[in-house]
Amino acid sequence: MVTIEQVARQAGVSVATVSRTLNNSPAVRPATARQVRQAVETLGYVPNQSARNLRRNESQVILALAPNFSNPYYSRILTGIGDRAWELEYSVLVCNTLGHANSERRFLKMMESHQADGAILLGCHWDYSWLARFAQRSHIVQCCEYVPDLDCPSVAIDNYAATREMVAYLRQLGHSRIAMIGADNQYISTRLRRQAYLDVMAQEALEVPENWYRLADADYSFASGQEAARALLAAVPRPTAIFCVSDILALSVISAAQELGLEVPGDLTVTGFDDVDYTTMVHPYLTTVAQPCHEMGRRSVDLLLDGIQNEQAALSACAFLPHRLMKRESAAPPKNTI
Repeated sequence: MVTIEQVARQAGVSVATVSRTLNNSPAVRPATARQVRQAVETLGYVPNQSARNLRRNESQVILALAPNFSNPYYSRILTGIGDRAWELEYSVLVCNTLGHANSERRFLKMMESHQADGAILLGCHWDYSWLARFAQRSHIVQCCEYVPDLDCPSVAIDNYAATREMVAYLRQLGHSRIAMIGADNQYISTRLRRQAYLDVMAQEALEVPENWYRLADADYSFASGQEAARALLAAVPRPTAIFCVSDILALSVISAAQELGLEVPGDLTVTGFDDVDYTTMVHPYLTTVAQPCHEMGRRSVDLLLDGIQNEQAALSACAFLPHRLMKRESAAPPKNTI
């Protein structure tokens, strides 16, 4: 195994100069740095990364805390995190929290013992006030969900604007009986989408009967979506369109409608949110809001490492990435139904 001393002899410099060069120190003159790097390449020297990290109190590991691995929405974000971390020579430890605050706190404590340099949280509840004490002493980025007014970087889309765009599109198609399926969780995205739906309906002077809003479970499960859909489709008058806060729920509505002999979009328009791969696997292709999930994951890593490497980085930096309305087969003008 080639040692750093051998590199120093080959380059004709001190061991300290080799170390400074490998650490990209500006104190090393460019000509000397080139000389050292040539020696490293000639000898095939591989730095002991573990020892370097130990001296720096770094692990080169970042945590990615996700509430649910089975949801394809989270898996696409995690892929983006992994891809970007790999490019920057960091490892990612992916942790399944099941949406439990105690699990999240336990994983975050790994940073205190230098087992990880920072963390990306994919499932922050909007009322996570306890996260502030971790954010004050550790490097954390919130991805897709975030705590309002918390001084902690975040990456998301504008959920309120995206929902307004979708509900306005349903109005343009001629729908006035528009129902919604939300989720029984504490995510800021769920609250913003609900509020945007209500605001558009109020702006259009459209009634929202209490039984036109149903909750699926916290994890947006297919079974809970079917249960919510059956309740909505039993309402009198029946909604002609259902806006869902996730694609999985929207697909469950289509399934429930078809079981009842209803055509989508002929008898019922259904829309989702996220644009996961399943949306175009079977007909009708789902009208939905596309989120740049992979890019959200990549941007989260960049924000996190900016904070780790630059203490002056803005703590409250918030990146809103663009969304897109995907108009597909599951949405059409309403029939004259009762």
